[in-house]
Parts: sequence; C-alpha cells; structure tokens
Amino acid sequence: MSQLKCLKTNFTESLPASTTAAEGGGAGGDEMTMRVAQIIQDTYVDGPGQRVALFTQDCSVRCRGCQNAHLWLADGGEALPVANLAERLLSTGLPVTITGGEPTDQADALAQLLRLLCAADPDLHIILYSGRIFEQLLERAEPAILEALNLADVLVDGPYIVDLDHPGLQYRGSANQRVIGLPETLRAGKVITLDWDTPEIIVTAEGDLLGTVAVAAQFQDLGIVADTRRCGETNL
Repeated sequence: MSQLKCLKTNFTESLPASTTAAEGGGAGGDEMTMRVAQIIQDTYVDGPGQRVALFTQDCSVRCRGCQNAHLWLADGGEALPVANLAERLLSTGLPVTITGGEPTDQADALAQLLRLLCAADPDLHIILYSGRIFEQLLERAEPAILEALNLADVLVDGPYIVDLDHPGLQYRGSANQRVIGLPETLRAGKVITLDWDTPEIIVTAEGDLLGTVAVAAQFQDLGIVADTRRCGETNL
C-alpha cells in the first residue's frame, strides 16, 4: 500500500492490529459491492471545480427536509462491484466526490473503493460528505471509517439543518456543515477547516456561468438565469 497518500497520518494507528483492515478487503475485496443511486459526471456543485459525483444509497441519518429522501432506503439503488465503480470513476479523469445517502453506512465498501482509487491514482482529490460530524466518526472507531478518513482529502460533515440553509452557501447544504481538510487535520491533531465561503463564479466547459443564488442575481443581465441542480442533489 505504499502508493497511498503517504503524507496523511494514519487514523488506524491506535487500533489493535487485528481490527485495522476493513472486512472484505484484501485480495478477495474485488467482489465487494456498494449500493449506488447515481453517478453524475461533470458536476460543478458537489465541491470546487469540475468533478464526478458518486451518490451512495442508504442513509440512517435521515435529516429533516432532506432533498434526497429517496436515497434513504437500504435496498434501493443498485448493488455494483466496488472494483467496477472505481474503474468508472477513474475513467472520467476527474476529481471524485462521494456523497449520498450516507456513505459511511457502507463503511467497508467505502474504504475498499477509496483504497482502489488511491492505489490507481495517489494524487486523486477525493471529497467525502457525511451527515455525521467528524468527532462522531472518530468515536465509532470503525476501522473502515477511519481508513476512509485517512484516504480522503476533504470531509464535509454534519447533518442538513433546514434553518441553517441559505442562498449564499457553496458546496454545502447548511451552514453548520464544516469543510474539513483531512491531511491538515491529521497533521495538526485538531480540526482544520477550509474556506469554501468566498463567493465564486464558475465558467463551465460549455461557457455557462454558475454561482450561488445570491451571486448569480448580480449577473442576470448577462443572459438567461436558470436554476441548476443543488449541491448533493440527485437528478433522479
């Protein structure tokens, strides 16, 4: 595993050796499956820049007002081999966002997916969204979740809270959700958050301008203004 992102401190170092490998991993891990609702390529709203977004199925967090309530059911979506998912994501050549649903509800498959992605491309940028806060994920001490945190670059954490949603937010559902730089946090030994609040205007490959509702309103004289998919929203 020397190809993995070696600058990151390993969350699993404090766990007993017998628990540091995710179940289903290793040589036989290629047959592991993950329940998936959708893959959206060329997304500009699920993290900065042009990305590919994987929406996992199943969510036990179930936030009030969730825009993806159709992803809550554990038996929804489609069970796909993790190895195939990794190939599909890598074939896009884009940074990866993993959202849902609740990705950590499929912790073993999540860890295996990140392991395959990072082994194939150690420089691949990976954003992970979770309705659980960072501290809760650490307290659970599940080897697979800790491994996923070790391999991802950014964690957007916390439940969606309707009353904290506002039109100026970028790449998040509500203002309580933190943007945690995982390598920085692991090195510092404390939570380090990143700035996703500075307003941005994005120019897509098609020449469209994208921005939050608050920002887009200032450019409405330049052309037709239309709603687009929100961060974390499927188009199912």
